[in-house]
Amino acid sequence: MRPALIFVALVSLFLLTTTSVIAKNATIGIYAVIDKVTFEPGDSSPAFVRIAGVFVVPVPMSSGKYGSPQRGYLYFRIPPGREVQALKDWKELNVLAGTGRVVGFADYWVPNPSDPQGNPHHSLEVTVHTAPDDASPGLYPLSNLRGIVTAGDKADPAFDSIATQLRETLRPQSSIK
Repeated sequence: MRPALIFVALVSLFLLTTTSVIAKNATIGIYAVIDKVTFEPGDSSPAFVRIAGVFVVPVPMSSGKYGSPQRGYLYFRIPPGREVQALKDWKELNVLAGTGRVVGFADYWVPNPSDPQGNPHHSLEVTVHTAPDDASPGLYPLSNLRGIVTAGDKADPAFDSIATQLRETLRPQSSIK
């Protein structure tokens, strides 16, 4: 009977460890205040999206770190096999565009292409473009498990501090006399 009890304890410990890894994967990849969303070639059946605003994105190859807020745009194309979720996200982002609300979307952790099992060991790499039309679209990232996030909670404790950074970036600078 004792070996069975030890086995159950080990399996329980493994499941608890797996749960914490899944929770870590659910963190937000992109924070933004979105000015405008443009669908290409049009609203009825978009294949591409241009999202303009101010963004906070992960530091490439980091471990939970983000860069400073950047004004510009993100340019994405529909990822094969994830069309429905991408279009759902894009429509929600379009509704929130121009409201001044801080939103979070996409997963922070992405599969490592060097790992044959795709373990998520590095951060999402996103480019905030500043020149008007110099970008080629990247694949829309994995959607966040919670969809489009509009408020902080225990799963993403950084939301409030990053939202403050984004709002401060948008605040008009007073002139010094």
